[in-house]
Amino acid sequence: MTGSKFSGNYTDNVRRAVVLAQEESRVMMHDSYIGPEHLLLGLLHAYPNMVQTALGVWPDEVREAIMSFASAGPQGTSESLPFTRMSLEALKAAQRTARELHSDHVGVKHLLFGVLSVHSDRLDRALAAAGVDRESAQTRVMAALTQG
Repeated sequence: MTGSKFSGNYTDNVRRAVVLAQEESRVMMHDSYIGPEHLLLGLLHAYPNMVQTALGVWPDEVREAIMSFASAGPQGTSESLPFTRMSLEALKAAQRTARELHSDHVGVKHLLFGVLSVHSDRLDRALAAAGVDRESAQTRVMAALTQG
């Protein structure tokens, strides 16, 4: 899983969230990479109710907090965007969580848990600005994962 290559035992829903993350990065934030904040935006776009339940705040609050860091750069290109080291760590944490819970596939809750497991400046500041208690959110996601 290097650069913009995305492979593995991910569900179609996770793949959709990653495609949306790439679009969010390129079009909305004018970034040239996919960071954990973009993965969270992809999840917010595709699964707002699940994210709201997990984070304990309205999806729009999180989106606005992340978008406040958007640059005013030029529109992106159609090229594939590379994953940052921390977004790769989030994907690895999602895979590890799925494995530890004896799941054959990495689903959206695994990905959300993975995103919440990593720290990056933008993500950390956005979660704090939106009033997200990361530890409580991780606990809620893990409870949802273990309940099936």
